[in-house]
Amino acid sequence: MVYAHMSELKNYLLDILFPRRCLGCGILLDEEVPSHVCRPCLNSISFAKSFACAFCRSPVKNGRTCPFCIKDNFLDRLLVATSYENPLTEKMLKIMKYRFVASLASDIAELMTQYLKNGVAARLNLDPKSLLVTPVPLHFKRLNWRGFNQAEIIARQLSNYFDWDFAANTLKRAKNKKPQADMPDRYSRIKNVQNIFKFNPAHQHGKSIDGPLTDKTVVLVDDISTTGSTLNDCARALKGAGAKEVIGFVFARNKI
Repeated sequence: MVYAHMSELKNYLLDILFPRRCLGCGILLDEEVPSHVCRPCLNSISFAKSFACAFCRSPVKNGRTCPFCIKDNFLDRLLVATSYENPLTEKMLKIMKYRFVASLASDIAELMTQYLKNGVAARLNLDPKSLLVTPVPLHFKRLNWRGFNQAEIIARQLSNYFDWDFAANTLKRAKNKKPQADMPDRYSRIKNVQNIFKFNPAHQHGKSIDGPLTDKTVVLVDDISTTGSTLNDCARALKGAGAKEVIGFVFARNKI
């Protein structure tokens, strides 16, 4: 709570000393609005119109992992809200993660919510009673360094909007490896996140969990995907805990 108040005070002082301008068009933003992107620029970000396999990127229906890749992987689907090739999308992600602007996660969550509302959620024919929304976790050292997990902020807003069950700590990152962005190629990214995620029985609701994911469809949230390896290792841990299906949902997808 003290940290939250200090963060609010810091943001208030920064707004006075360095008035916020839209990351897209540069217009001066209203002090009362926490966003770093004006409404017209936010609305200008177009949503993905098609789906591609999480691993080989071949066209697929409703985000399903293609028949060839599913044989060796655990992630059942990948939903991508927009393109990383949009300069504003890239700027939002980089400033959020590397300049520690947590409020941008709320802007991203709003866009991801709108993407699902635009018919995608209906096409997937999901049963709300069996859904659980959970974020890709950060290692505690990286969480302490950044001060927030953007995936958790996004996942929480999505669950609140759609009234889906939410758990912040379904997974834990057991090893603190190099960030995926620091990996030079696809192979090293895949190797970097193999077997580093574990199911965490003691999640935030305080329940003693023994097989809580049985028959659950887990919506696994992150900000970005490149090779799909991070989401896939999380899916491995979730499937091991009984999850029926794991759907990765990210804001954008990068190329490597």
